[in-house]
Amino acid sequence: MAAAWSAAAVTVPHAVGLGLLAFAPLAGDYSLAALALWSAALPGLLLTLAAPRPGVVYAPTTVVALLFAAVLATAYGAAPSLGLSARQVLAVSGATVALAFVFQWLLGVLRMASVARFLPISVTHGFAAGVGLSMVAGQVRSGFGSGALGDARMGWHALVALAVVGLAWWLRGRWPRTPGLLTAVAVVALCVALAGLWGMGLGAVFVAAAPPSAFAGPLWPDWSGIPWLALAEQHGQALVVLALLMALVNSLEIMVFNQELELDHGLRGNANAALRRESLLGMVCALAGMIPASTSASRSRIVLAQAGPVLQAPRAHAAIMLGVALTGPWWLHWVPMACLSGGLVLAGMMQVPRLMWSVQYARSSRPTWAQSWLVGLVFAVLGGVGALVAGLVVATFVLLRDSAAKVLRHVRLDGELRSRRLRRAASDGWVTPRMNQVAVFELQGVMSFGVAAHMSEQVRLRLLPRHRWVILDAGRVPAWDSTALAQLRALLRDLEKQGIAAAVAALDELTAAHVGEGVRTFADLDRALEWAEVAILAQRPMDQRPPRGGSDPLGEIGEGMHRQARLALEALLLPLAVPAQGVVFNAGDSDRDLLVVISGHITLSTQWPPERGLRLATVGPGMVFGEMAFLNGAARSASAGAERGTARLMRLPRDHFDGWARQYPEAGLILMENLAQMGARRLAVTTRQLRSVLEQ
Repeated sequence: MAAAWSAAAVTVPHAVGLGLLAFAPLAGDYSLAALALWSAALPGLLLTLAAPRPGVVYAPTTVVALLFAAVLATAYGAAPSLGLSARQVLAVSGATVALAFVFQWLLGVLRMASVARFLPISVTHGFAAGVGLSMVAGQVRSGFGSGALGDARMGWHALVALAVVGLAWWLRGRWPRTPGLLTAVAVVALCVALAGLWGMGLGAVFVAAAPPSAFAGPLWPDWSGIPWLALAEQHGQALVVLALLMALVNSLEIMVFNQELELDHGLRGNANAALRRESLLGMVCALAGMIPASTSASRSRIVLAQAGPVLQAPRAHAAIMLGVALTGPWWLHWVPMACLSGGLVLAGMMQVPRLMWSVQYARSSRPTWAQSWLVGLVFAVLGGVGALVAGLVVATFVLLRDSAAKVLRHVRLDGELRSRRLRRAASDGWVTPRMNQVAVFELQGVMSFGVAAHMSEQVRLRLLPRHRWVILDAGRVPAWDSTALAQLRALLRDLEKQGIAAAVAALDELTAAHVGEGVRTFADLDRALEWAEVAILAQRPMDQRPPRGGSDPLGEIGEGMHRQARLALEALLLPLAVPAQGVVFNAGDSDRDLLVVISGHITLSTQWPPERGLRLATVGPGMVFGEMAFLNGAARSASAGAERGTARLMRLPRDHFDGWARQYPEAGLILMENLAQMGARRLAVTTRQLRSVLEQ
């Protein structure tokens, strides 16, 4: 109940005050108090009964009420020329507002609520602040209820409004759970009456919230005799624009608050269903001549903070507002408009998120804080359309800035990455210390012109004088636009002019087809790294290069053997030709042959062909593979085949080796030692690759 009273303390001055403003043109024809009070109570009660949600309070919101006022003022301005009565004006306004909720219903049908997920916090905070600032600015423009800015009575009204704000703020700090705003409005209004300022010499100073009137029920619109065609010709465009604006801004408020409910309070719900449900009930209320209710973020936050996600508080709030509507005609004319104005000022200030008032937040998150205030101020000055445009612009720039800031996922400048190509000890000893000449940049995110320009700038800044090869890994870039590809080509061209060879890895097929001629592209990062390693090996002096394929049948396992043992072992080798895409063995096979690559390359992978599994390593001339099954007799743990072209191999069956080792035991120990050293090197390569994967 305390939470309901606290929420009602905001709703009474807010909804009643906005209702009095919205229905002001009809004050001479009907009870203004009845129009405002019934609109403040019945639509919210209807939504609470038909669509109850834990912790969610329904009431007329600022945006809907102010735009309802604009629609009614437009229709009232057309009344003299079209001969419309007050009830017919209300019918025209109701039809226009119902059209707005038809637009909102369509947004729910089209599942546009998902758009809110892409709005940054600066935009959502800015919209909340904009609503609050609009409420404050509206009271300043109205002279705090005196009639207009600069009115002679404005000083007295401002004093009373500030008294309400100050007392409510003090009560809130002293007794946080007390409905301070409602109490402050009642106390200040009573003080004004007791001080004798009203009707005792200064009666003309304060404007009453509503003139005295007898109890009256709702004013039902008159739908007969309205010249719809003439109205459409004269004011149709303006009314449709107002309806569309109401739908867009109100829908955005609902979507943003539903996102807040999910993130901050764990209340998951279907925002699109909420849009559709509120739209149908909003149409009913509009056609009945009332200001439709909607999800009230400010009052819902009060309930959620004090009572949590419960159904009782929203229901009690609706009951309190119904009581206000039933009793309001007897006391509303005793309340100075300045008191309600003060309530609206405080409600507007409370609508601004607390983070936006925080000096610490402004210092720690200056860009987000500034963007929030920018959107809020645009909302207050230019209204919902301007704020919507500003919010979309800010959201776009925030997205681009964040994408650009994180476009480089990892930067490897010291040769931390190596390919899966296995090399002999001498070749690996040459390549390893020189890999710091290779810079690898892992890219991520959608690549647009601005993001690609930032990426190019960062690549140029981070390169060191020692770098001779650059690899851009695009495996995490889902899309490139044409301008981004132009930036990419320009970057690669500039690097080539500086004597730096550059390549792009892992481009998708469509992008690779449009990247342009002259750009080195590789299917994945591993092949690009192998390209750089081959280029480094090409710098070796001729006397340090290994024998050409075919001249060393034993390869790395024959190093250190005396000539007689080598010749005896070579005589036991069996030649094997492997065609392109041919398989040497599959995972699970039980043969125990040791294999030496004479020419070509063999790819080891978890499955064959490699596209179906994970490519583990590539071995070239002079390299040995299949050693695990050869040593321990276990089944093959991987598949092997000639992926890139034909290959020539030599096979050493295990039984042949056993017979040879008995004849040459010392050479057998040398071969086993070579296999052990080779295994240690390969284990180090695997560890390095695993560390690289884990660091990502």
